[in-house]
Amino acid sequence: LDSKPYDPYQHFSAVLMNTTQVEQGRNFLLQLHYTTDQEEGSTYFQRILPQIRSANPIRRQGTAGTIRNICLEKDSSYWLLNVVQVTKDILYPLAGPEELDVDEKRGLHPDLWLEGPDKIREIDATTRLYLVEAILLLCSSGRKSRERLRLDRVYVILKWADMVEESEQVSECINECVQYLRRDEANTEEGSSDAFVANAYNRIMSSTTAAKQIRGDGKEDADYDDVD
Repeated sequence: LDSKPYDPYQHFSAVLMNTTQVEQGRNFLLQLHYTTDQEEGSTYFQRILPQIRSANPIRRQGTAGTIRNICLEKDSSYWLLNVVQVTKDILYPLAGPEELDVDEKRGLHPDLWLEGPDKIREIDATTRLYLVEAILLLCSSGRKSRERLRLDRVYVILKWADMVEESEQVSECINECVQYLRRDEANTEEGSSDAFVANAYNRIMSSTTAAKQIRGDGKEDADYDDVD
């Protein structure tokens, strides 16, 4: 995960990060563009998201900062979480080599645990901070956003990341996110946040079992929890 060989375009991500500090810059990246063979448009933001996995740390840092700035747009939080599914891109650099149990894997995007002990957590503290700040911004955008983040099992990745986090600033930001994710929402019963996630996945499991019974082919689906 170093910056060699030299990348002549590595600083462009920093330009995007600076541009998206203002609303006009964010709107530019979030504007939908269509081609003749596209039924659904895509944005420049979606096109740069893969750079969060670049081997170049300068690209990763600028991309992380751009993601953080885009999350300032509260009106786009539903689109970010449910259409773009930005959670997996934010969490990927924060995920590490820890072995997760079956319950922790449930609901997590496979990219966050399939690499197993070979997974390397982001080494740059500033990049990690930008990504955790992005989560914090999404947490603060509304109850529906927090419910989506809970279903995406964001807490699992943050918990493991905080155990090895050396930056006090990043750790404090993780703690703020955890306070949002673990607390019960206003006017709800104690433990309702955990119950919301558990009930959601119980419904998914029940519907999957019902689909197998209707299909009636007697075949078992692959158990992806056994994949390391």
